[in-house]
Amino acid sequence: MNNGTFYAVGVGPGDPELLTRKACRILENCPVIAAPRTASGEMLALEIARGAVDLTGKEILPLEFAMARQISARKAGYRKAAERIATVLETGRDVAMVNLGDVSIYATAYYVLDVVRSMGFRVEMVPGVPSFCAVAAALGRSLTEPEAPLHIYPAGKTDLDTALAQPGTKVLMKSGSAMASTAQALERQGLADKSAMVADCGLPTEQVFQTMEDLPEKISYFATVIVPEK
Repeated sequence: MNNGTFYAVGVGPGDPELLTRKACRILENCPVIAAPRTASGEMLALEIARGAVDLTGKEILPLEFAMARQISARKAGYRKAAERIATVLETGRDVAMVNLGDVSIYATAYYVLDVVRSMGFRVEMVPGVPSFCAVAAALGRSLTEPEAPLHIYPAGKTDLDTALAQPGTKVLMKSGSAMASTAQALERQGLADKSAMVADCGLPTEQVFQTMEDLPEKISYFATVIVPEK
């Protein structure tokens, strides 16, 4: 029996209407859908996909990943997920793993795909709308100017003062967990009133902030900040 193919599928940031036609086709055709699951049981990427594709009758394969700082712990999680997926692929069935945003940008599905590929299975990446592109649209802003660079940073793991000093637009992804330090850095650089943010973009809980001043105490982990050039 031939092995199945593993697909890493980007489902966009939250709005089911942002799934591509290819993503929908792959999800419709795959008999097994793998999805990250939080400790509380939430499978957000799967719920977004359900808003665009009828997944009735498909086998759902929940995957749990530790939110660990240690690279070795994260890699162990990717290996464990890949091994579970491999047991399905060996039966000849295809597996599609759903991933928030795009599968090439800080994407768990890609890290799993890389392991699955090293095990000798066929793999394919299905791109999705990146969260920061949807955020820019929600804010009514362009991310770039002619000849100006665009920088993308994980806010919680970046020297923000150095990052904010770079020319061009800065995108600070997953800022919710580092909101206090992010807001403070923007204040120090005189950019708080020029920067903007969207949390839970495309979801029913979406929040739009046209400046980074007077923010509420609690912001979703899925918060993206757009910082213009000084």
